[in-house]
Amino acid sequence: MDGSREADDHRSDTISKALKLFPRLLMEWCAVAVLVLALTLGLTLTGATSKADDAIYDLVVELRAPAASDRILLVTIDDASLAALGQWPWARTMHAQAIGILAADRPAAIAYDVLFTEPGRSSGEDAALAKALGQAKVALPILFDAPGADGRAFETVAPIAPVAKAAAALGQVALPHEEDGTARTALLEVDDGSRTWLHLVEQTYRLAMGHASPAWQRAHARGEMSVLVPYRAAGAFRTVSFGDLVAGRLPPDFVRDRIVLIGATAGGLGDRHDVAGAGTLAGLEVQANLLNAMLADRFVREVSLPIRLAAGTMPGIILLLMFWRLRPSGALLASLAMFGLVAALPVLLIATTGLWIPPAAALLGIAFVYPLWGWRRLHAIDKTISQELSRLSMDLGGTLAPAESRLDHAGRNALALSDSITALRDLKRLVADTVDGVADPLVVTTMEGDVLVANGRAEALLARDAQARAALYSTPAANDLISADGRHFSHRRTPLTDATGEQRGWIHLLAEITNIRAVERDRAQALEFLSHDMRSPQAAIITLLDATTKSGSGGFTAATADKIAYHARRTLGLAENFVQLARLRETGFAPEETDLHDCLAEASDALWPLASKKDVRIVVPPSEPFCVGGERHALTRAFLNLLDNAVRFSPPGAEIRCGIDVVATGDAFEFEAWIEDRGPGISEERLADLTGRFGPMGRSAPGMSVGLGLAYVRTVADRHGGRLEYAAVSPHGSRFTLALPAFASTLTR
Repeated sequence: MDGSREADDHRSDTISKALKLFPRLLMEWCAVAVLVLALTLGLTLTGATSKADDAIYDLVVELRAPAASDRILLVTIDDASLAALGQWPWARTMHAQAIGILAADRPAAIAYDVLFTEPGRSSGEDAALAKALGQAKVALPILFDAPGADGRAFETVAPIAPVAKAAAALGQVALPHEEDGTARTALLEVDDGSRTWLHLVEQTYRLAMGHASPAWQRAHARGEMSVLVPYRAAGAFRTVSFGDLVAGRLPPDFVRDRIVLIGATAGGLGDRHDVAGAGTLAGLEVQANLLNAMLADRFVREVSLPIRLAAGTMPGIILLLMFWRLRPSGALLASLAMFGLVAALPVLLIATTGLWIPPAAALLGIAFVYPLWGWRRLHAIDKTISQELSRLSMDLGGTLAPAESRLDHAGRNALALSDSITALRDLKRLVADTVDGVADPLVVTTMEGDVLVANGRAEALLARDAQARAALYSTPAANDLISADGRHFSHRRTPLTDATGEQRGWIHLLAEITNIRAVERDRAQALEFLSHDMRSPQAAIITLLDATTKSGSGGFTAATADKIAYHARRTLGLAENFVQLARLRETGFAPEETDLHDCLAEASDALWPLASKKDVRIVVPPSEPFCVGGERHALTRAFLNLLDNAVRFSPPGAEIRCGIDVVATGDAFEFEAWIEDRGPGISEERLADLTGRFGPMGRSAPGMSVGLGLAYVRTVADRHGGRLEYAAVSPHGSRFTLALPAFASTLTR
């Protein structure tokens, strides 16, 4: 057995089945892909996963937060300051004193996050504050009071005129909160309907650095002035108490070139906000984080909508593509790996590049695609197994036992599959034993000639006889296969088909016929003996009789000599008919275009001497050619046998009539060559075996013997696709008709 070739054939069958299943699998894959795309696109476009994305963002945004800059100094109006300096609000001279102290140390800029939107309580306070503001670069906040007048969303309230005019810059400190109450973005610029207001921190940055921040420049270029700020937790920045500042307890040059942010942090005094990744921060610390991000130019930037859509859909589609090649365990590992990658990628991106890709839609897509695809595959496998088990049970005659009902559906299928495999193993064993039990060599091959199965006798023959192995594929099935040691095998070849009926190979049965061929050789020698050794003495007898009769010598009368000659010729004719009939049955049919009229005329000419001697006239009228596809020698001899019978059984002076008629048979034509004599005819009891081998030839007269003449004629008729017919002629005589297809019909056949 050629196992490699059998495996190749099985693989080819599997590929063929896979190609047939491919359109259905592709449609299922496309359906799952469309569902995944619809899910992920819908989640992204509708923002349905925004809460999950925000929760993930809050966990990882601190990775983008830069280290607290040493240039930032927070001066906090804390509980200690209130205890030392008195109840809030303080006189504006206190603020003027603090600004003066800071100005003396030459800070880079000051952001004074305290509202001065109303006049001071005593005269001179506002003037003192304005004078102090003129000593340093100080940015003051404005107030957005909501709702505004005349249906406006908010009202802009600037510091009182002397203070606003003395400040180096004014800025807004609006901090938008999202639906969950968490602040994640900052507005670098706000339009109140009459003008735009920069953020207090942006103004402070410009005062300190002399130019706009890169963050503002990018936001202005894209027309979106909000930025995602990576916050650090409370206490990250260098901080001093306002009370310590005014008490002069700061070291020399502690403030020089620093950007000072002043604001309230005392309980119940300053504003507080829940911010992403850092918990609750005082408003002053929120401004410090924004300034810190500006100095380090480390913000978070959410990718555009097309990129978010692609990031949400591609992981699921990539997994679906991988599922084509992966086994179930591999698909599960790939899904887990993809889930981990999608979860980790935003973390890596936000930490290294500041890009934020919301991952929730992609994660839900992955969580959706694996069970959906797994369910479709499981359903398809379960359906296929059930169908194949049903077919196998039918093929095996319903021999598979019903599965255990206490098991679930998958368990029942698994048990049935196990039983099927066992049945197939038994069937394979049965086939192997059956093949080995065949007495003759049996070989099963592919269409290309590779051996699939061979029993022991075939393996022994082919292993030691290369000549037989080569002849197995080159010798036509109609010819003998002859082994190197001279044995003859009858090569019978049967198509091998698969379950669909398509031929996939051949079944070769080599029946040994060495003894049969030996008998046939003996028969051929017997025929040769009849043809030569028996005919030669008869011919010599006739020759001697002829010579004796002509010379007038010898002891035979003319009548006796005629009888001896007749029987000698009769014996010679029997031998000739026997030989010709045997040869006719052993040789293949080799037709050629042959004129029936010529054959009939040639037979008539050959019998003219015998007919003349008996005073019988053979009439063959002239005619046009009647061509058939046949063997000229066989047809001539058939007519010779029919005419010989007619001459021998016709009385002296009789006329034997011959002719050929054309008869239509449907869409074709046939020729009927007939010979009619005036003999005694054939009795009813002889008609039953008229053309049998060694059967009677009209034994209605004494001395008539058996022969092979009509048997030969019938064999010729069958060989040419025709027929031999007999009809009695009234009042006496016989009519034999040899009907043959016309030449065109014969060629078509």
